[in-house]
Amino acid sequence: MEIITVNFEEPVLLSVNDQKVKVVAFKTQEHGHIKFGVDAPRSIKVHREEVYLAIKKQEEESTAI
Repeated sequence: MEIITVNFEEPVLLSVNDQKVKVVAFKTQEHGHIKFGVDAPRSIKVHREEVYLAIKKQEEESTAI
C-alpha cells in the first residue's frame, strides 16, 4: 500500500482501467475525522472496504453452491 500526504480539499487524480478518478479529502466537524469525496465514471464501482468485502463474500457463497 502506498501512503501519500495531501492537503485538505486538494484533489488526487488516479487512473483506474485507463479512466480518471478524482479523490478529495475534507475536514469534518468531529475532531480527528475526515471524509472523502470520489468523482468517478459510472462504469467504475466505488465502495467502502467493508461493503466491498461483503459483496465479494456474497459472490463467493453464491458460486460455491
